[in-house]
Amino acid sequence: MSENKTGKYLKYAIGEIILVMIGILLALQVNNWNQKRMEVNEEKIILSNLKEDFESAIVEFKSLNSLREDVIYAAKAIYEVDIKDIENYHSRYLDSLLLKTLTAPTFNNQAGSLNVLLTSGKINLIANQPLKKKLIEWPGDVADMTEDEINHSNLYVDKYCNILDKYISWNTVFKHGTNGGSRFKERLIKKMEDNAMVSSDYKLLLEDKVFLNTLRRRAIYCELTNGETTILIEKAENIITSINKELNN
Repeated sequence: MSENKTGKYLKYAIGEIILVMIGILLALQVNNWNQKRMEVNEEKIILSNLKEDFESAIVEFKSLNSLREDVIYAAKAIYEVDIKDIENYHSRYLDSLLLKTLTAPTFNNQAGSLNVLLTSGKINLIANQPLKKKLIEWPGDVADMTEDEINHSNLYVDKYCNILDKYISWNTVFKHGTNGGSRFKERLIKKMEDNAMVSSDYKLLLEDKVFLNTLRRRAIYCELTNGETTILIEKAENIITSINKELNN
């Protein structure tokens, strides 16, 4: 009789243990499911923010390319000016060409969501491995392009403008033009009164070998950077396509 009671208690205890274990496992499963659901929701928020960043980057890339195309166009036109016939070129035309070269645009690289993602370690929330790889590689891809932008900007500020100082009246150049190098809304530059001591001499400028070589180098930088930026636009569009697929899943 005692053995039967012991057996019943033992079976009851084992049953209780099994029920407790099942309860624990179910609780863990629910917790894991909730954790996974939260991670999926967070991933979608991250992907949405990334999409906005890459869309903004594409808009800025295209704007920068347009500005650099103006520099290339103006450089070619300046190269084609016939010095022997310089008197027949209207000063306003020459000023307008020069004005287009007065820019060395650089990418702001405001990829806030991606920077947070990489520095916080939350990049691991991205389940799509090929997409994750592209995101990790993106800063390096941009750095390659911005290196040429910086070199061009340094050439523009440190050398090109200094050459122009010797031959050009900045007041005259900006007299009829707008701020062509601005990525923002065009605005007229406030004109100062002309000074007889400062005037433009395009003949001397176009006879300056250093000026012509510097202008050509700037055009080369613009061509190289535009090629690199075009590739970045394609990569950004590809990333956006991948993000859209993940958001629609």
